[in-house]
Amino acid sequence: MKIGFFSESRADQATLAVFAEGILGAPPEPFNMDLEGHGVASVLHILDNVIRGVHYNSDAEGLVIVVDCDDTDLHQISHDQPGGRNNACRFCQVVTLVERARNQLKPVTSKPRLRVALGLTVLAIEAWYLVGKNHQVGEAAWIAGCTADKRPFTRPQLKQMVYGTDRPSLELETDCAVKEARRIINNLSAIETAFPVGFGLLSTELRS
Repeated sequence: MKIGFFSESRADQATLAVFAEGILGAPPEPFNMDLEGHGVASVLHILDNVIRGVHYNSDAEGLVIVVDCDDTDLHQISHDQPGGRNNACRFCQVVTLVERARNQLKPVTSKPRLRVALGLTVLAIEAWYLVGKNHQVGEAAWIAGCTADKRPFTRPQLKQMVYGTDRPSLELETDCAVKEARRIINNLSAIETAFPVGFGLLSTELRS
C-alpha cells in the first residue's frame, strides 16, 4: 500500500514508516511526493495544501498525520461523539482541518478517496520511543500528572532520555528514532497499551 507520512520533521516521518510497517505487516510502498513539516505550527498551517497535493498529485492511497500534543488538552474518546469535539485538543484541531480539506476534494478518475489516519504523541513523539524502557512515560502518567498540576516529564527530558542530548542533530534524531521504532514494533501491544488514544487510534485506522 502506498502511504504518505506527514509530521513535524523528517525524523518523525521516517519513524512513522517503521510503525506502519509493524502495524500492516509489510513496508509501505514509496510514493511520488516529498512531504516535510517544520514543527506543529507549520503542519497545521499547510495541512490543507498537503492533503490536496497528495490527493491530486500523488499516487498515494493513504496519508498518516501525527502531531505532538504539547500543552494542549489530551484527546478523549468522548471528543469523537456528536458535539463533543474540543477546540483545545490538538487531535480535534487536526480532525477538523482534515475533514474540511477532504470535503473539498473532487474525485480523481481511477483513484479511491484518500484515506487519512491520525496520531497524537504525548507529550512529544520521543515518549513513544521510550516504550519498554521507561514505564513512567505514557498517557496515564501524563493525565495523572496534569490533574495533580505536576507534569511527569518535559520535552527536553524526553529528548535527553532518547538521544542523550536535548538538542540532537537531525541525523542523530533519525538514527535513534528508527532504531527504537524497530525495537517497538516487535511488541506493538506495549505501545498501544501505553498510548491507547494517541497511538491506538492510529493503529486501528491503519489496520482498517
